[in-house]
Amino acid sequence: MSWVLDTEFIEPAQLTGLIRAALADQQINRFTLSRWLPNVAVDDINFEFLKGGGGLAEAASYRAWDTESKIGRREGLSKVMGELPPISEKIPLNEYDRLRLRQLTRTDALPFIARDAARLARNIGARFEVARGAALVNASVPITELKQTIDFGRTGSHSVVAATLWSVHATATPLTDLQSWVQTYEDTNGETPGVILMPKAVLQHMTQCDQVIRQVYPLAPAGTAPMATNDQVNNVLSSLGLPPIELYDARVKLDGVATRITPANAIALLPDPGPTTAGQPTDLGATLLGTTAESLEDDYALQGGDQPGVVAGMWKTKDPVRLWTHAAAVGIPVLREPNLTFKAQVLA
Repeated sequence: MSWVLDTEFIEPAQLTGLIRAALADQQINRFTLSRWLPNVAVDDINFEFLKGGGGLAEAASYRAWDTESKIGRREGLSKVMGELPPISEKIPLNEYDRLRLRQLTRTDALPFIARDAARLARNIGARFEVARGAALVNASVPITELKQTIDFGRTGSHSVVAATLWSVHATATPLTDLQSWVQTYEDTNGETPGVILMPKAVLQHMTQCDQVIRQVYPLAPAGTAPMATNDQVNNVLSSLGLPPIELYDARVKLDGVATRITPANAIALLPDPGPTTAGQPTDLGATLLGTTAESLEDDYALQGGDQPGVVAGMWKTKDPVRLWTHAAAVGIPVLREPNLTFKAQVLA
């Protein structure tokens, strides 16, 4: 099949701007895990960074006057290298719709094209979000399409199962569990996690646990206190010096199957969130967006600084006659400090 770039209705640079704006909106309002692994543009198809070097601070030493300085150490630094996988999708405008567009002006056609660009941005953003969820919760990213898994090497003590699942309301100890897990996180990193990323189902069980209810209604006779509200649970956590809960239950279709981005039976301790895009990876990591082959084509007319990231163009085929909205990206989330994440399974 012969493909030709078509600029009758929109130039690739303009369409690329539309799809990038749509993707940015998705990440603020729908796929919000980019607040922990922000988009970072890299003019390459490979990634390379130093892993480690975080954790507890190594204290300097006092010295006597006129004596030599102590030599500092870099703890656990290792170089991680890999290749950013490509991701792309196209949506056809069939022959009938193409005939209808013949009667439209360039301005009239733009809403149809923008609609398809938004759909492609949603689909690519959804796949990135699935990868971010796996990275933040499991510290690994399975790329099932390529039968590969990227494991970032989180320490084993940062992946646990509650001794008593929180669905056993009478004897579960969610507050004690959280205190223990936060302590482990602090012992590893020298800092407190910023949030507890939690599905709604877990919070619903937590509000029914006797240990939590006793904190909210300490004077109520046994068996008479109502379950705690979400706000009351967060107030209890705050009083115990524990991070606040952030609910997350996003779902997407993966290969046609409705799929949760993060598991329904587990929580994650994470640093404070930040902006969805950044110039450099954070201590935790980033979603690295590289340079696509399409962006290097002269027909796309993208300047050097605009080449990394998702790009889009309209393409035409002759047999059958059809217009396609095509979007492509090269990227994947990476963790620089996987121990800044912590997973706890609390339900079956």
